[in-house]
Amino acid sequence: MAKQIDDSAVDYSSLTALTKEQYIPKLVDNIKKKSVVLSRMLGKSRPNASGNQIVQPVEYADSTALGFYEKYGELDVDPDEFAKSAKYDWTQAYASVSISGYEERVNDNPEKLIDLLGAKMKNAEKSLAKKFSKALYGVDDAKLVSLADIAKQTDPSSANGGALGGLGVSANAWWKGAFVDAHTDATDRTIPGVTAGSTSKFDGQSTIIDEVFRAGWEKMSKDSGDKPSLIVVPQIVYDMYEQFLSDKKRTPSMASGEVADAGFIGMKYRGVDLVVDPSCPAGQAFFINEEYLRMVHSRKANFTFSGFKQPVKQDAKTGHILWMGQLVCSNRAKAVGQITGLATDYDTVIPSAS
Repeated sequence: MAKQIDDSAVDYSSLTALTKEQYIPKLVDNIKKKSVVLSRMLGKSRPNASGNQIVQPVEYADSTALGFYEKYGELDVDPDEFAKSAKYDWTQAYASVSISGYEERVNDNPEKLIDLLGAKMKNAEKSLAKKFSKALYGVDDAKLVSLADIAKQTDPSSANGGALGGLGVSANAWWKGAFVDAHTDATDRTIPGVTAGSTSKFDGQSTIIDEVFRAGWEKMSKDSGDKPSLIVVPQIVYDMYEQFLSDKKRTPSMASGEVADAGFIGMKYRGVDLVVDPSCPAGQAFFINEEYLRMVHSRKANFTFSGFKQPVKQDAKTGHILWMGQLVCSNRAKAVGQITGLATDYDTVIPSAS
């Protein structure tokens, strides 16, 4: 049961306490339920040491001070450089919750004011979830490093001024994303059995979606033995793979209990969860290895409520939900791969060559 405000007057210290104790935990929990990536990243987020930047060591070469030897053979003890430091800027997000003097006066009993506050917190929750999801996928131009930023083979335009973690690709050729595989109308027209101008992209691509995923898998796992820990797709791409399995008379294996318990739709691809994320941009798919990604946050601003205060120039009380953190990557080549150009609906046909 929600905490109550006892007296008939509006007690904003009590309202602040109510917000922190009752609404903020629910807000964070519900934000995680909006997106599988948000759920995984925010759920595993850890506080970071204070400082002007977030420092993340990254490996870029194998050690050379090793090998086989016999009896009294000399051992190489010369130190070699195999790691550098990526330095990520903090990014900040907020949502304001305001109660005007008018709203305060027309809702002048505690129960009505609590109902009003609940509605405003629900709106803030939805807005923050949408903002974070767009930023994570690179749809919203924010200072938050996105999955699309990490997947690029070049310097991303929106992350830390273009050099991800302060490391530019031109000076660090090893600091490239796993892949961005652009599926095009021209490649669709080469799908066996497809008649351009009459076959839908959905039907055409569903016959080769396993090959598309296989190519992404190979790029994520080559030279390392690593593999993705999560594949995220919109509903239509998920349906495309489901149709592929149906055509091959295969029964999909259901996703892990972790995914199902979180309320997301999923099945297995090569033993890895293939999951629908409503926030995933249309026509795209992301291969993610969470071993090389992590979300960090400030201890003092992890969806923290500032408390209600009265602005000097307004007849209102305003509080802010504050977050400060970043998505950091320790190995771009293994962390994220992106597929684009997949079907965005069930009916659009593959165009004929012009």
